Amino acid sequence: MAQKVIMFDGGAAGHFRASRWPRHDGVYRYEPYRSVAHMRMHEQLQETGSARCYYERDGRQVWFSVVGFPKYGHLQLAGFEN
Repeated sequence: MAQKVIMFDGGAAGHFRASRWPRHDGVYRYEPYRSVAHMRMHEQLQETGSARCYYERDGRQVWFSVVGFPKYGHLQLAGFEN
């Protein structure tokens, strides 16, 4: 199974841990990467209240906003656009 990589600002910020792709607002488990993209995603959230990200599935980009980090390894997502 391919990893469900979370992209932010041109770089990989982490990947979703669930077997299903996120498609609706809610809280999802993820594995953060030690990357500049992950650091910038956190900074953007702190500065503006959200960070716009996407993942690629079936050759398409699915966009969403990270609107919170309720606890380590979890992202609160909203505003999905297919």
